[in-house]
Parts: sequence; C-alpha cells; structure tokens
Amino acid sequence: MSGYFTVWASFSILSPFLLVVGAVKCSEKEALLEPIPNTEIQLTDCLMDCTEMTYIKKIQLQDNRNIRFTDSTEGALGEYCWSTELKCTTRESFQHAYVVLPVDIFAVGDEQLKVKSNGTTLHIHHSPTTIADNCGLRYDVTGHFNAKETGTSFCVQVVPQQDVLEDNGLKCPPYLVTFWQRNMNQSK
Repeated sequence: MSGYFTVWASFSILSPFLLVVGAVKCSEKEALLEPIPNTEIQLTDCLMDCTEMTYIKKIQLQDNRNIRFTDSTEGALGEYCWSTELKCTTRESFQHAYVVLPVDIFAVGDEQLKVKSNGTTLHIHHSPTTIADNCGLRYDVTGHFNAKETGTSFCVQVVPQQDVLEDNGLKCPPYLVTFWQRNMNQSK
C-alpha cells in the first residue's frame, strides 16, 4: 500500500513541476505530452514550494481545474513581467490569473506593499482560492488577460510603502498562477 501511495504522490507532485519548468509541451493537435529541451530555467524555491502546497490543497479540495505556475521575467525599472500569450490545449478554457507575491504574510501586511500595473494600483484578493495561503499575497489579474488589447506582456511593479522592507519585502520574484477548466465535451 505504501508503494502505491509513493508512486501516486510522486506522480501527483512531480507532474505539475514538469509543467512549471517547461519540461513538457502541450499540443493542440496531439493528446500526448512530449518532452522539450530544458534551457537555462532557474526556478525559485518559492515557486516550487508554492506549487507543492497548492497541489496538496487542490487534492484536498478536489479541484479538477488545471493550474499553471509561471515565473516572472525582469522588465524595465524593477518590473516583473509575463507573456500575455498563455499556452493551453484545445480542451481547456481560461478561468483566472493571479500574481502571487512571495512574502512572509505574517511579517508583511498588504498595507506595506503597493502593486501597480500600467499606473493602476492592484488590490489584494482576499477571497479563498486553491492557491495555498502560505505562498504569499495574491492579486487577481484575470481582467488583464481577458482584455482584447493586452499587448504582448503584462508587468507589475512592487513599491514598498515603508523604507524598512529590503528587496520590496519579497522572498523571491513574483509568479503568475493561472487556472484552466477542462472542457471534456468539446470535439477534437
């Protein structure tokens, strides 16, 4: 029995990591996943820990949506950016997108950080989500990815409200978490 659990837990935990690091590529034409080369991808411990905690919560909540984690890239003047071209398969539909700021949520309150995108202040998402609470502060950015005129990238800037926070109070760079609903009834 313990061998079965170990294999199941390993597959359940490792398969999301494969999606995170870009080790598998989803194709709209093929139902199979194929390996792609791993090219200088450096994942943060924060992203890996959040992925693990979120997938444990996903199992506990019996949430059947696909969840993808994407590390940010550096933009201009301290911005953190993501491509607005989200990858998916033909049998998925986009539901939600959250920017997660990996901070110690007990040491850094929402009043200590201001997050902006294109000059607009983003507000913390306080409602429960499948994202593990210990991952950090969550900002719902779904509207930015649903908009018709989004451009090729979406960037945020983290502005500390107090001088006492080093590195904006972040343990790691922010990451994007997207949720996708599986559409089993769609034809191929």
